[in-house]
Amino acid sequence: LVHFSTLHATPREMGVTEPRLRKVDSESNQKTSDSIQSKADGNACAKQSRSWSLLRSACLIFAGTLACLIATVFLVGKLAPTLFLKMGSSPFPGFVLWAITGNEMPPYFFPDAWSEAEMATWSKDGDLIVSTGIKSGTHWMLYCSHQIRTRGKGNWYDVNAETPWLDLRHKPGQSWAELKELMNSTVLKDGTRLKDHWDSPSYPFRIFKSHYAPKLGDGGVLPVRENPRIKYLAMTRHGLDVYASLIPFFSQHTDSFKELWGGFPPNEPAEATFKSLMPGGNLYEHYFPYVRRWWSLRDEPNVLLLHYADAKKDLPGTVQKLAKFLEVDLTASEVEEVSNKCSFKHMKTLDDGMTLKLWGHDGSGIVKVGGTLRSGRNGDGVSVVTPEMKVEFEEALQREFSDPELRRWALEGGGW
Repeated sequence: LVHFSTLHATPREMGVTEPRLRKVDSESNQKTSDSIQSKADGNACAKQSRSWSLLRSACLIFAGTLACLIATVFLVGKLAPTLFLKMGSSPFPGFVLWAITGNEMPPYFFPDAWSEAEMATWSKDGDLIVSTGIKSGTHWMLYCSHQIRTRGKGNWYDVNAETPWLDLRHKPGQSWAELKELMNSTVLKDGTRLKDHWDSPSYPFRIFKSHYAPKLGDGGVLPVRENPRIKYLAMTRHGLDVYASLIPFFSQHTDSFKELWGGFPPNEPAEATFKSLMPGGNLYEHYFPYVRRWWSLRDEPNVLLLHYADAKKDLPGTVQKLAKFLEVDLTASEVEEVSNKCSFKHMKTLDDGMTLKLWGHDGSGIVKVGGTLRSGRNGDGVSVVTPEMKVEFEEALQREFSDPELRRWALEGGGW
C-alpha cells in the first residue's frame, strides 16, 4: 500500500535523486515512443492491407464486369448483330462491334443468293454475273455489258435496276427471300416496274452484279464450275490503284446510308484504308484471294477474266472480246457505238444513274451523284502511297501470289 502522502510527495522527498529520475523518465518516454510507433506501424500495415484488399476486390469486380460485357457483346454478335448497326456512327461506330464479332464485312454484303440450291430458283441459262473486284471497273463493265446486249441503244435508269447487285442487303436484317420478291414486285419512283428493267423480254441475257470470288477449296462463294451455263465476267487491277480509288469512294457514300450500316464505310485516314486491303484487314478477301481464285479459273469456258489496264488501253478490243464471250455478233458500227457509250466521257453523263438506288428500302442512292466514277486512270496508286506502304504491299504480293506469272499479270495485265 502506498501512503496517501506519497501521491503528493516530490521525487526528492521520496528519496529519488535527479540523475535516477532523469533515467527513469527517459526509459519511460522511450517505451511510450516505441509503443506509439508500434501502434502506428500496425495501423499503417492494417490500412495497407485493407487498401490491397479493396483493390483486389475492385479488380475482381472490374474483370467480372468486363468478362460479362464481352460475353454479352459476342452473344449479341451471334444472335442479333443488327442491334450493333442501330448504334449508327456516333459516339461509337456500330460496324466495329459487328466486325469483331465475326460478321461479314462490309456489313451490307451477304452471299445467300449464290448457293447452288438457291440459284436454281432464279437463274437462267445464259445469265451474266459481272463479278469484278472492288473499285476495279464494276460499273464500267456492267454498263458495257448492257450496251452490248442492246447493241448500243439501251436506256438506263440506275445501275442497280438494270443490273441488280445480288450481294447487297438494302437494309439491315433483310433476307434474300424478301429481296427476291421485291425484285419482281417493286414499282420504281418513275412509275416503271423494276422487273422490266432487269428482266426485259427483249434482252438476250440478264445481267447481275457481284463482288464475290468463285467457290474453291480455300473459300469463295460463286458456284462457277457447278453452273457451266451461266457466264462470269471478272476484272481486277493493280492493288495500289484499288487503294487509290477507295480513298475518295468511301467519303462519297451518303450520310443516310452510313447511318443505316452502323457508320460504314467510315471516314478514316488513308493509311487505315490501305491496312484494310492488306492481309488481316476487313477488305482483304476482296483483293488478294479474289485475284488468286479467279486466276485459277481463267481458262474455264464460262469465265472471262479481264484486267483494267488492258481495257483502258484498248476499249474497242475489250468490247469485241466481251461481245464474243456473250455470243453477241456486233457489226463494226455497233462496236463503235458501244465503245463510245462505254467511254469515260459518256459515262460521266450518267452520274445520277450510277448512285445504286436502294429500291428494296427507300429508293435513295448509296453514293452521292458523281461519287462512283473518279478519274478512270491507271497508275494513281503509286503516287499516293508512302515508301513504307509500298514495301508492305510488295511483301504481301510476294506472299499472296507465289506464281510469278500471276504476280506480273495482277500488276500490269496482258496475256498469259
